[in-house]
Amino acid sequence: MATPIHSKLINKAAREILKPNGLTRKGQSRIWFDDNGWWISIVEFQPSSWSKDTYLNTGINWQWYPKSDFAFDLCYRESDFVEFECEESFFQQALELAEKAKMKVVAFREALSVPLDAKNFILENTVGDRQNIWTSLNKGMACLHALEYRQAAKYFTDVIECSDNRDWALSVKTFVNNMITLTPEEQVLFVRNSISESRKMKKLPQSEVLFGNGA
Repeated sequence: MATPIHSKLINKAAREILKPNGLTRKGQSRIWFDDNGWWISIVEFQPSSWSKDTYLNTGINWQWYPKSDFAFDLCYRESDFVEFECEESFFQQALELAEKAKMKVVAFREALSVPLDAKNFILENTVGDRQNIWTSLNKGMACLHALEYRQAAKYFTDVIECSDNRDWALSVKTFVNNMITLTPEEQVLFVRNSISESRKMKKLPQSEVLFGNGA
């Protein structure tokens, strides 16, 4: 099937703006990502199911729990839908969306570049209460990255005590149970290995994992 013209224009805009700034297209999709080792920025030019248009979503996918998907752990809707009317105007709008996405990616890089700043960013931007197992896991990992072990332990306890007992939630609890039996320093190594496994599952290149380097 031939690629629709509006998708071609979106991909062209992304190549011009995002690729020179280090982002990679995921296959032939309308998703681009910025690989930062223990986390990945995601830019999605989300298609509409009923017309030739696009939304822009940006977000982050944490790598500390082994998963093969590029799901949004943090997600931001950056625009209302942009509708295709003619090639010239749509391409200009696509360039503007790509530029907006680039600025958001740069902001993510800055916010997560230092462990203590990364911890604060994650705690402030992660929604959900202690009964949300992903909320507790991600907050705990953010604290562990900043080597704030006591605060991390509190969130990991919330993971274990979460009332969600679906199969996938039990797998997360087992993961955390295996980790918290270790010393704090061993926990950091455990997570680094988990990040490497997560990257392998996503078919990302193996690289040095800069997780748990202190504040």
